Amino acid sequence: MSKINYLNIGCGNKFHEEWVNVDMASNSPHVIAANLLNGIPFADNQFDVVYHSQVLEHIPKKEAASFINECLRVLKPGGIIRVVVPDLENIIREYLGLLEANWKEANELNDANYEWIGLELYDQTVRNQKGGMMVEYLQQKKIINEAYILQRIGHIGSSIRNKAKMNIGKKIQLIFVKAASRVRSTSFLSDLTGSIKLKAKQMFLTDEEKKYIEIGKFRLGGEIHYWMYDKYSLKKLLIKCGFEQAELMNPTESKIEDWNKYELDLKQGIPYDPMSLFMEARKPLN
Repeated sequence: MSKINYLNIGCGNKFHEEWVNVDMASNSPHVIAANLLNGIPFADNQFDVVYHSQVLEHIPKKEAASFINECLRVLKPGGIIRVVVPDLENIIREYLGLLEANWKEANELNDANYEWIGLELYDQTVRNQKGGMMVEYLQQKKIINEAYILQRIGHIGSSIRNKAKMNIGKKIQLIFVKAASRVRSTSFLSDLTGSIKLKAKQMFLTDEEKKYIEIGKFRLGGEIHYWMYDKYSLKKLLIKCGFEQAELMNPTESKIEDWNKYELDLKQGIPYDPMSLFMEARKPLN
């Protein structure tokens, strides 16, 4: 299958064979493994499209502009960037609505929805283990607000719930962000943890010190949200980095030719992240 001149960054398992797909690690011959912390490993003005979904929020705010500048660099003049991130505005509006509803007159369903939206807002920022409280919630035998949750988290949530219902006997890990194991920190702790020196030192660590290291390894491993974006802050970032014509889209709407053919934002007609923020912008022609 011939490649088109489209780039998918931090793709995880969500890629199309016709695209150039790149990630920190590869589990497919169709995905190029590259350390994205060192930049995007392609020449200037190379691609017609650059796409990344659920990646930007895993990059510290201070480093976000550098990453977007790299996207600009590898795009051809007039090329399109498509960015998908969790929508802070959507989550907050939903949270406030449920807060007011429960304050006036709580009921079992609204209370469950309120608990879920709080997790959606905050869990991936504070969790210290894979999946956090979200995966615990989704692994319950009965969820009274299952329809509400699946409406919000789409194909990913449906897949997780189906596995939970099958009772397959192994822990299901909830990965809402396709970049979870891809955007890793290069901090001293992260580098040192994998070294022989640290392994030797761990023999003399207390249980509490080992716990601190495990938490540090996890929080530097890429699953944590370092920042959240709304339509204004994302547009502001893109424009600041040199893009123009920033516009809101939805999972099926795009100025990318044949977009729906590739099923990158939806699978079998079901959006991967229906409540996310979808935005496209262009690199200036000159």
